[in-house]
Amino acid sequence: MKQTKRRHIPYTKFKAYLDECGVQQKHVAEMLGKSPSAFNQNLNGTGGDFSIAELRVLCENFKISADDYFLRPEVSNKKL
Repeated sequence: MKQTKRRHIPYTKFKAYLDECGVQQKHVAEMLGKSPSAFNQNLNGTGGDFSIAELRVLCENFKISADDYFLRPEVSNKKL
């Protein structure tokens, strides 16, 4: 089995949020103006990271905090 190299830690909390809310990844990809494949790679840590502009769109549309869903606690000022 081929091991996929991750570029960053997967966004498992945001992925779980989407599942719980019944939001399809295809819908979120369209919201960001990217392909479902590119969004999935961002989400799973195998592609590039989300941009600041993309995080703004996600947080505004889903009414969530970047601190809670995208930042690691050890680098978040909100948690200090």
